[in-house]
Amino acid sequence: MNLGSRPSRTPEPRKRSLTDGNPAYPGGVTLRLAAVVEGNQDGETIVFVQGWPDDASLWDGAVAALRDTYRCVRVTLPNFGGDRTARWGYSTAEIVDALADLIRDAGRGTPVTLVMHDWGCYWGHAVHHRYPDRVARVAGVDIAPHFRASSFGAIAGIVSYQLWLWAAFVIGGPIRDWMTRRLAKLALVPAETTRLTAWMNYPYRNIWTDILAGRDRKLVEGYWPNCPLLFVYGEKKPFHFHGAAWVDHVRKVGGEVVALPCGHWVPREPSFVDVLHRWLKKHAVPRAPASSAVPD
Repeated sequence: MNLGSRPSRTPEPRKRSLTDGNPAYPGGVTLRLAAVVEGNQDGETIVFVQGWPDDASLWDGAVAALRDTYRCVRVTLPNFGGDRTARWGYSTAEIVDALADLIRDAGRGTPVTLVMHDWGCYWGHAVHHRYPDRVARVAGVDIAPHFRASSFGAIAGIVSYQLWLWAAFVIGGPIRDWMTRRLAKLALVPAETTRLTAWMNYPYRNIWTDILAGRDRKLVEGYWPNCPLLFVYGEKKPFHFHGAAWVDHVRKVGGEVVALPCGHWVPREPSFVDVLHRWLKKHAVPRAPASSAVPD
């Protein structure tokens, strides 16, 4: 069994602050995310946020199709291939705070459209719930903010793979990266698995510590937005991360629910861009002035 080589990583010092102000997370960390801005600077701003184990390239297809009309803002999260690396990653509160700042700056005084996949949904819905004035439209992909597993098989599957990745994150030695890449192959991750490392798995540590502390519920407690909503999910999966409650709500407020013939990595499905583009044109938002920019 080839466990692979252990890549060299330099952890970044973490600077703490007390600026969060959220009672669910009394402590915060000063984390600033670097935005990559492309496309029409006079267009409506779309912020794309992805999850495990992807970087900003997950949205290459969408940005290529939308950049002539829209101003596209992407970000690679810490430990997912960018310049920022920390051995123990960042907490949910730290990521949510940093994304909230990025969305505020990206909007240039105008609410943005938020397009999210996987953990991007977990973090992005929390940002929208806390700062509804910063987001005009929400497109969630494959993960709903309110979810309960529908069967024992789904519960077993979710717990098994998440605890596997959590274990890989915690343990030492090259086996941790092998465990991460092995799971990625079994899950049919479209990313090149040789670039994956166990340090990417900190969201799985976070979700279970959030659940045990009751923080996961507080993140979206009472969150049933009335803004334009789109929920797109893949049909070809052993279990889903959404239920009837969210689907019914999206439809009740005039949103759209679309099932595509694919697995979890819906943004890679060719028809996804068409679905997203049509929904964007149907629910236009005011444009931001071109003279402003995301601060460095």
